[in-house]
Amino acid sequence: MVLVLTIGWIIFLSSFIPVHFLLKGHDKLRKNLERCLVELICSFFVASWTGVVKYHGPRPSMRPKQVFVANHTSMIDFIILEQMTAFAVIMQKHPGWVGLLQSTILESVGCIWFNRSEAKDREIVTKKLRDHVLGVDNNPLLIFPEGTCVNNHYTVMFKKGAFELGCSVCPVAIKYNKIFVDAFWNSKKQSFTMHLLQLMTSWAVVCDVWYLEPQNIRPGESPIEFAERVRDIISTRAGLKKVPWDGYLKYSRPSPKHRERKQQSFAESMLRRLEEK
Repeated sequence: MVLVLTIGWIIFLSSFIPVHFLLKGHDKLRKNLERCLVELICSFFVASWTGVVKYHGPRPSMRPKQVFVANHTSMIDFIILEQMTAFAVIMQKHPGWVGLLQSTILESVGCIWFNRSEAKDREIVTKKLRDHVLGVDNNPLLIFPEGTCVNNHYTVMFKKGAFELGCSVCPVAIKYNKIFVDAFWNSKKQSFTMHLLQLMTSWAVVCDVWYLEPQNIRPGESPIEFAERVRDIISTRAGLKKVPWDGYLKYSRPSPKHRERKQQSFAESMLRRLEEK
C-alpha cells in the first residue's frame, strides 16, 4: 500500500510542479489542471487504504453562494471528499509535513487555514469565507462545523460561521464502517502519520457519503437554529446521535463568560420557539 502511494506521489509531483510554475500566465488552465491533479493524489491516498467509498446523490457543482458542511471523523474525510470534487476547505493549520502540504499544494485549490489559538484569525477567516463563496470560478467551499474530529457515533454542536454567510448550505453525511478499521483520528493520542499507517495496514476503509438537499435559512430562523437543523439532517442520514457538547471542549475548558453566553443564547432560542407556538 505504501508502494501505491509512492507511485501516486511520483506521478503527482512530476505533473504538479511544471503546471504550477510554467503556466503562471494561464491562470484558468493552471487552476483546472491543479484541480484535477489534487483529485488524483487524493484518489491514490484512498487506494493505499484499499478504500471502498460509496457516493450517494448528485456530484457537487461549482457555483457561487453555496457552502458544503459535513460531519468530521478524521482528516481523511477531506481526502475522501476531495477525490470526487476539488473542494476548498477551511482547516486548522497543522505543523510538519501536513502543514507543508497545506501551504503549498492545497492552497492551489483555494483552501483557507486558521490558527485556533489566535483570536484575530477569526475576523480574517470570516472575510475570506465571504469573499470565496461569492467567486464564480472558485472551487466549492467545504467546512467541518464541528471544529474537531468526533468518533463517528455522535455529532457535537455545529459552529454557526458556515450558517452566517448568506448562502445555501449543502449538507454532506459521512459514515464509516468500523468492521475493518476505526477511521476516527484522535489527534491528542496519535499523529496523522501514524493514523495513515494504521489505515494502510488495515483490511479496508469502508464508508458511505451522502450529498443531501441544499438548505436555506428560514424567515425568523437564527444562524444557531439553522445550524442545528442541518445537524439534524446529517445526523439522521448517517445514523449518528446528536449530543449538546461543544467540540472546543476537547482543547480547552470554557471560561465563565463563554458558558454564560452559551446559556443566554440557548435561552433566547427556546424563548423564540415558545413564542412561535
